[in-house]
Amino acid sequence: MTVQAATSALAPAAIGARVIASLIDFVILWIILSIVGGILSDVTIAGGFIRTIIAALVAFGYFVYSWTAWRATPGQRVLGLRTVNEADGSALTRNEAIVRFAYLFGPIVVYSLISASQLGILTFFVALFMIGYYVYLIYSAATDPRKQGFHDRHSGTLVNAKLVA
Repeated sequence: MTVQAATSALAPAAIGARVIASLIDFVILWIILSIVGGILSDVTIAGGFIRTIIAALVAFGYFVYSWTAWRATPGQRVLGLRTVNEADGSALTRNEAIVRFAYLFGPIVVYSLISASQLGILTFFVALFMIGYYVYLIYSAATDPRKQGFHDRHSGTLVNAKLVA
């Protein structure tokens, strides 16, 4: 199969399916992180930082491994979606997956670190920014002809629906 044939077989996934897949992934991560959080019950500021760093590392491993090894997270697999290289439909390289993770989850990690530091009003403003950023990501994907959000365009990725041959 040539690169052209692989590229033409890419069918952008619907935004609704992407959101549902994300919700499934968040439930899976919530269960994993609840177990880890139960083990690490330190409620000090230092404990909050440690839990945040561990949560970020678990999420990083979950998404980067899923995108590079399976081309899809478990939530995406349930719905028949894949996250692939936009140019040829191949599995993401580690670098592409890391960049995509940074655009998708960097704001959550920053918010979590600020929240763990208990900085009051700064936490509120970062939360407002974060909500706006995620609304923008959904809007940018919904209005793009290839359904590529801001994060997809900057990481060279495309979420597509698997085509049945």
